[in-house]
Amino acid sequence: MKSSLFGQKKQRRTPKDLATKSHQCLERVINKCPVEKDQENLAKYFQETRAILHGDGTHDLDPKLIQELVDASMKENIPSMISQGLPMLEFEARKDAAATYNGLVRAKDLETGTYKVADELSEKNDGEELDALILGYEKQSSALAYGAMLREVVRHENVLEKVLRRESFLKFFQFMQFENFEIASDAMASFRECLTRHKDIVAKFLIGEAYERFFEKFNDLLERGNYVCKRQSLKLLGEILLDRASGEVMMKYISKAENLCLMMNLLRDDAKSIQYEAFHVFKVFVANPNRPLAVTSILEANKKKLMHFLGKFHEERDKDDTQFAEERQTLIDVLRGI
Repeated sequence: MKSSLFGQKKQRRTPKDLATKSHQCLERVINKCPVEKDQENLAKYFQETRAILHGDGTHDLDPKLIQELVDASMKENIPSMISQGLPMLEFEARKDAAATYNGLVRAKDLETGTYKVADELSEKNDGEELDALILGYEKQSSALAYGAMLREVVRHENVLEKVLRRESFLKFFQFMQFENFEIASDAMASFRECLTRHKDIVAKFLIGEAYERFFEKFNDLLERGNYVCKRQSLKLLGEILLDRASGEVMMKYISKAENLCLMMNLLRDDAKSIQYEAFHVFKVFVANPNRPLAVTSILEANKKKLMHFLGKFHEERDKDDTQFAEERQTLIDVLRGI
């Protein structure tokens, strides 16, 4: 009897069974009335669903099995329940639950070629699940897991469009300044992903009604944020403004005299790395052939000081960065002609 059992392969639960049992346990955990072993069982269920979606080195990925799991999970509302109940799970279960969520979002339907979980998420009108992902940064124990889930869903254009328009999205300006460096850095990574993944959608969002509030908070971050926030945000701003898709956004931003003054102040920041990133935004103001009068007046009033300042600005880079040296000289020549 022992020899017949020894080495016997453990039988997998079916996708339907995994989804049903996960739903039952999650519901009790979310409603704060768990029974004995709910946490232990959830750890097992999510470990198994993760293995189906991502592989475990023992079984090959089975597209049909993944499809069954996606369909069963959607029927049992598992993605939404994970987004709601993640902080209530124990550490290992939380990691596997987040991996399960990401695997479900990533799974493509075998018949239609669509991403059913992502599509359903984008079609929900209440936005509660998206808010849960964004505001997950407020829950320290599960913030990084929520961040990974958010970055996964915004790979899909239809979901990103909804994320950008959530009021909760503006909370990123707070998250990126958290004292916890790991969480703040992860929030910055998610913020960057949202603003660089699908550039046409981002440009449409920024040039619309959101422009004033977004850049008011963005500029405030550049003025009052810590070193890491300033540097990363300046770099991101430069990327956004110089991207072809954001031409209208760039013209609107560089037409504001107060934005020019902010960049001129950042050119004199104590940190050289921030000075350098500010230079790459400042140069757009100077190089603009259609500068508004207010911008031109500021440059004209300060051109002698600026020319002198730029003449020695980061000279140590010239040997290894000839493009920077050329750009700096071009700005001096343009200023001389104003």
